Amino acid sequence: MTTTNLPAQYPEMGLKVETEETRQRTRRRKFRGFFQSLFSHTLINFVGLFFLVPFLWMLITAFKSNEDVLHTPPRWLPYDNVRVDVNGKMLPLYNVQTEAGTKQLAAVQIVEGVGTFVDPNTPDQLVEYEIQQGETKIAEPVMHVSFRWQNFPDAMNRASRPSINASFWVYFKNSLIIAFFTIIGTLLSNAPVAYAFARLKFPGRDILFVIVLATMMLPYQVTMIPIYLFFNNFLHWGDTFLPIIVPSFFANAYDVFLLRQFFRTIPEEMCDAARVDGASEWQIFTQLVLPLSVPVLATVTVFTFLWAWNDFTGPLLFLTSPRNFTMALGLQDFQSQRTLIWNQLMAAATVFTIPIVIAFFFAQKTFIQGIKLTGSKE
Repeated sequence: MTTTNLPAQYPEMGLKVETEETRQRTRRRKFRGFFQSLFSHTLINFVGLFFLVPFLWMLITAFKSNEDVLHTPPRWLPYDNVRVDVNGKMLPLYNVQTEAGTKQLAAVQIVEGVGTFVDPNTPDQLVEYEIQQGETKIAEPVMHVSFRWQNFPDAMNRASRPSINASFWVYFKNSLIIAFFTIIGTLLSNAPVAYAFARLKFPGRDILFVIVLATMMLPYQVTMIPIYLFFNNFLHWGDTFLPIIVPSFFANAYDVFLLRQFFRTIPEEMCDAARVDGASEWQIFTQLVLPLSVPVLATVTVFTFLWAWNDFTGPLLFLTSPRNFTMALGLQDFQSQRTLIWNQLMAAATVFTIPIVIAFFFAQKTFIQGIKLTGSKE
């Protein structure tokens, strides 16, 4: 290959000529960018596995049978016994080592290590074999991959306190009621306060805003006892949803700060133009600012829903009747039972997680946009 030494550019023509050295630098830059992108994506996916694996394990366990949940070593895919119809009964199939070789027999019952089996082709003849002799297994269950969907209705119809018939459907409904009214209260109370701090000028505004932000430094454990005494002993709202819902109708520092920062990114000239046209501050807020603030309002909605749906301390503090339990309390109450059914517990936990995934999935683009715009400068 022959190369000619050409000048990097021809001033008289205004053209640039790409030299071999320039092409090599371009290729090196592309390769470097490719490997940097590959490394960053690999690292992100690797870190994401730490969050994805527990969720996948919960989801897969929700589809397992009672026996497969306790199988050692654990298996990722849900396995279940192959069952055959014998005289109208579905019996599990086993590979049994007999004197005539290995046969597939259906287990009628297994008591103290001795199984009663029947040949599906000759259902009238019963035979007994020991399941295990020493370290040799005589009978091995025939397994196949099977997703047990029945775990979900069984779990949701099951009650952590059967005597009062409070099923997970009741807990699910209670969580939805609390989350819905908490979102309504949060949006109605925080948006006007944030607008006042962002656009209205009044004496002591900045000092008052600093005081509001200072309340974020108070941990819930400090105010928990006074709040409990106020709602339970003074207002007598114990064992109701009111102590959990009503505080959301009073603005909180976190959402006020988030909304205020977004409102300050809206050009003041637009508000001034509306004032010139005779619009009041309330009309500017409701007809101009709020329609432009859909991304941050969606962000606040998602944050509020996640907080209300996952809240455990609040319902635990005020709700005493199991019929008023939320999903978070119901799962904990179900887990504390002496007979714990793991596959149904994981099925109920999956149902508890699904609304969170759906909320974030549908609001993901608006949610990210709201976070991005909230941090931008005026």
